Amino acid sequence: MPSPAAIICQTHRGALAGWRCLACQASLCPECAEGQRIQTVELFKCGLCGGDAEVLRIHRGVVPLSHRLKSAWRYPFTQAAAQLLLALGAFLGVMSWMSEIVPVVIRMPVTLLYAGAFWATFFGLVRESARGDTSLDIPEFAEFGRDILLPALRGTMVFLVASLPALVYVLVTYSGVSASLDAFSWFIRWNLPPALARDARFWLLLLAGAVWLPMGLLLAASHQPVWQMLNPRMALRVMRGLGSDYLVATAALAGLVPVHLVAHLLAAGVRLVKVPFLPHLVAECLTLVAPLLAAHVLGLLLFVRGDQVGYGEPREYLEPVLGGTRPVRDAPPLVEHMAMGTTAHAAADQGAERDEALLAALTQLTSAVDTRDVPRALSLYTELEQFPAARVPAAFHLFIGQAAAVEENFPLAVTALERAADVAPDADTAPRALVLLARVLGERMNETARAAEVYRYVQHRYPETSAARFASKHARYEPE
Repeated sequence: MPSPAAIICQTHRGALAGWRCLACQASLCPECAEGQRIQTVELFKCGLCGGDAEVLRIHRGVVPLSHRLKSAWRYPFTQAAAQLLLALGAFLGVMSWMSEIVPVVIRMPVTLLYAGAFWATFFGLVRESARGDTSLDIPEFAEFGRDILLPALRGTMVFLVASLPALVYVLVTYSGVSASLDAFSWFIRWNLPPALARDARFWLLLLAGAVWLPMGLLLAASHQPVWQMLNPRMALRVMRGLGSDYLVATAALAGLVPVHLVAHLLAAGVRLVKVPFLPHLVAECLTLVAPLLAAHVLGLLLFVRGDQVGYGEPREYLEPVLGGTRPVRDAPPLVEHMAMGTTAHAAADQGAERDEALLAALTQLTSAVDTRDVPRALSLYTELEQFPAARVPAAFHLFIGQAAAVEENFPLAVTALERAADVAPDADTAPRALVLLARVLGERMNETARAAEVYRYVQHRYPETSAARFASKHARYEPE
């Protein structure tokens, strides 16, 4: 992690530096650094001596977890989260509804499917948030044992272990006590004597289990072996590594408990409505909000402090000091010439008649893209060769690139995807187009060197995006 002095520009003392020259060791601000491109790889150089420069990075933990949690409550109410809530809620609603109408012998498999889908999604969201990804994809349930059975067992075991010390103490100390796990509410139902409310030992054991609970969920989400999850030394080591942020996350989860209880009360009232299936869907969606937010909180804890407990590579926790700020003298666009043909600029200058022709061609291409008429879209795109690429929307270039790749017209796919990235380098389509470009080059055309260059460019140009994370895993792609 750079020292405070190292992030002050050597020339402009009032500006933060985002780069360091490897030759003269000068700290460089955006005014002093220069962008440089070698083919599709973007590099930086020193504006003072011309030497190569590296990006200064700092640990993402400089932004404390408590600050990140201020906006975390919005997480379940994003569009992606709403789609996930409806999809998962519909599945869990079907399972809980079936559990009431199927014979007892079939109820256990239904309950197992319910638990597996819930916990697989919960643990998946923890891992996605730990990577900084909020796409909220439902896991692929390809293998029953790995994707359903194991998550169900891990999640259920965590809750049982968290309550086990208090439960054992109560069973040994008091008579007439019982407890059961509510399969569709995910909490322990206790039948406790009134005197227990005044027993300090019981509450201390219950508090100890509650403090361990986030740790157990983190270990389960990170695929730790069962014996590690039950190892007190492992739990203490992880808690020390996470530091005070662990207590912050635990307090945030404690704040979700009353929210979750209110959601269950509302869900219980909704289930009383005598309508097939719909009450179960609404009830499941209500009770998924708090778990979804809890998974995000745990993921943020790993996102900020995971390197302290061996989660991921240490370099993944270093971010550019200046974020996405670029040098004032930045590298040229990925494709130097914006024209789709040698006569592009001359054709564009011919006046209103050419503009009308372009508008007509784009209207036809829009119709072909909207109707997913791939052959017609490819034909119309070829006719647009006479116009500047910048006058064709990036989304159309991307569509043609994807379609050409499917049709195995790889040269056209490469051309269209390069244009998609070049005409709108700051749009969301650019990193998607570049990742697809790298895949076409590496996986379809066996140009692994060019593919690796594109992947590295994506990591430099679009850090902290899902495209950059995908590129980091495939930068050294080698075909099978």
